[in-house]
Amino acid sequence: MADVTLTTIMPTLRASIPEPIEPSLWPAHTIVTTADVAVAAISMARLADVVGTPCVHTAEQAPPRYRPRDWQPNDVSVAVASVLRVRRPRPGVVLVELDAVLPQSAVLDQVRLIGRASTAPATQTYVVSPCDGSTDGPFHRLPAPLPSDVHEGDLLCFPCLVALRHRDVTQASVATPVRAEVVEVGRVEVGPLATVGNDR
Repeated sequence: MADVTLTTIMPTLRASIPEPIEPSLWPAHTIVTTADVAVAAISMARLADVVGTPCVHTAEQAPPRYRPRDWQPNDVSVAVASVLRVRRPRPGVVLVELDAVLPQSAVLDQVRLIGRASTAPATQTYVVSPCDGSTDGPFHRLPAPLPSDVHEGDLLCFPCLVALRHRDVTQASVATPVRAEVVEVGRVEVGPLATVGNDR
């Protein structure tokens, strides 16, 4: 269960206060804003806008809270996926279908909505595997609730504890990258595309 934070209790604060993260679970030099996550000054919302989703950015692991003398950082990743479909079968429950595979290394209790700031209350959110539209595929609950107004085209960002390749998060059924519509989220600029961990 995700920790209860001030922004969970008072969701209107998300317009001015970023959702907190656990720094040790994200790459080094990760900064969150109200509508974005930047890794070493690279905006994940801008990255998704430029290269499409799903996409992966690889960076250096953050040091643990208690670092052994011989500790050496590994490469870890941040993945960004677009919401393809949203269903609300009953009040307080949201089913979302993404354009990405959720890798086993994903830290899903750290998932964040990026590209816009939402002040809607958090709600139980389940990711549904792509299906034919008549029946639901397998699904599982995200440990971190998302805002209840999540909708098609939204961007979800989450850290992964290993270095991923682009093919690790792609669906065979997704033929072309999704170009997300992203609002202006500040002055953080995307770096050279050569730094992106995609091997298309």
